[in-house]
Amino acid sequence: MVLTDPDLRADWVSELEQVRVGMLDARTHLAEALRKECNSNRFDFLEHHRGMFSRLGATEEQVNKLRDEFGIYMVFDSRLNIAGVTLDKVNTIAKAVIEVGI
Repeated sequence: MVLTDPDLRADWVSELEQVRVGMLDARTHLAEALRKECNSNRFDFLEHHRGMFSRLGATEEQVNKLRDEFGIYMVFDSRLNIAGVTLDKVNTIAKAVIEVGI
């Protein structure tokens, strides 16, 4: 129904674009915050990836520390949901990632 109605489809396309751009912004800001925290470009891959998820390369122990000590949740293979990263939290996430030694 949404895709067959021109007005609804236009709304859907607009909302989809907002989500897409929001994830790109989150990736860019998180990569920049990580670059600042570790004084390295080793996390620049985050900015170049696309999609909702990226793996940080953390061990299961580091993932557990992020969850237990900082309230940052991801699956045990360190796959981070970029769609859940808000711009106001990128600095907090970056500091925690560096603090746990990723």
